[in-house]
This record gives sequence, structure tokens and C-alpha cells, in this order.
Amino acid sequence: MSFFRHPNGGGSHADRDLPSPDLPRSSSLARPDIPSREKPTDSFQALFNHALELLTRREHSCEELRQKLVPKHPDADFDGVLQRLQTLNYQCDRRFAESFCRSRVNRGQGPLRIRQELQVRGIRGVLAQEVMDALQEDVDWFELALEQLRRKFRDPIDDTLPRAQQLKERARRQRYLAYRGFFGDAIQYAIDAANRPVDCAPV
Repeated sequence: MSFFRHPNGGGSHADRDLPSPDLPRSSSLARPDIPSREKPTDSFQALFNHALELLTRREHSCEELRQKLVPKHPDADFDGVLQRLQTLNYQCDRRFAESFCRSRVNRGQGPLRIRQELQVRGIRGVLAQEVMDALQEDVDWFELALEQLRRKFRDPIDDTLPRAQQLKERARRQRYLAYRGFFGDAIQYAIDAANRPVDCAPV
């Protein structure tokens, strides 16, 4: 059934059902209560759907979701949506933190850098400490620093260079590992190990 007006002026069923323009409008026709009753539900669902879309791509911390979503849904109840997501186990800061740490280790980042980035994403205090402690048991930061150094600087420091130039090159490698978030002792170990002559395998 078409609701477009007929070319001969006959009008459709919808046209005939409309009230005459000169009739006074009743309060029931205006229905002023509908927008105010529907708006909170709509904004909650829109925010929920948007958050779920982000979470299907990767884990997000509460802080990340807040930063991304609140500006786009300023009238929505973010805390209510977050509670709903957590109840359904769609969002979990601990799960996010563990996943985030593993990804950063795979990128060759050290513990200082990882912890700093966790803080930026709202993972602090006891939770951050517990996640980093668990990571400490699984990761050899010394060997990870050495691996990163060898990827960046394929050759050891040339010991035939003048002393000042050797120190400059050593400082450059220290800065590189410090930027990636490794402790001083791991940096020292990596530079010494990278410059150590490789033992010949027994014949």
C-alpha cells in the first residue's frame, strides 16, 4: 500500500486519517513525554553498542573506553554501561592488562616502559603491581634487552675506534635500551654480551 498522495487528489488512507488542520490539538497528540522517556534508553544502548564494537576488535581498559566514548556520548550513563559490560564479562581491566603486557614484550619493550604505558591506560596500584610481578616470572629482561640491541645494532662496538668514539657509541646504545624501558643492569648486561667475542663451537 502506497502512502503517497494520488495525482487526482483522492488522497491515501493515511491522508484521510489525519485530523483537520483547524481542529484544536489535544495534549495526547503532542505526546511531549516520548522523547524524554526514550532518550536515556537510546543513549545507553548507543553507548553500549559502541563500546561492544571496540571490545570486539581488542581488549580495552576502562580508561581507554571512557576517553574514546564519553566525548561521543556525553549524555549517556558511562558508569552504567561499563558495569553492564563487566557483568557480562565483555570488559575486564585485569584481562586487558595481561594481554597488553604480552603484546609489549613481543614488541621488545622493557618493564619500565610497559608499566608507564599501563598507567596511561588507567592500570595502576595493586593491579599493575600484580600484573608486572606475574610478567617478571615469565620474562628474562636481560636476554630481551640483548635481543633488542642486536636487532638494532648488528655489529659490536669496534674496539679499534678511538676511546672517545667507543664511549660515544656505547652511550648511544644505552640510550636506545633506556628508551625502550630496560633497567640499568639489563642494559649493562646487553651491551657487554653484545661486544663479547662469540666462542668457537668445538669441532
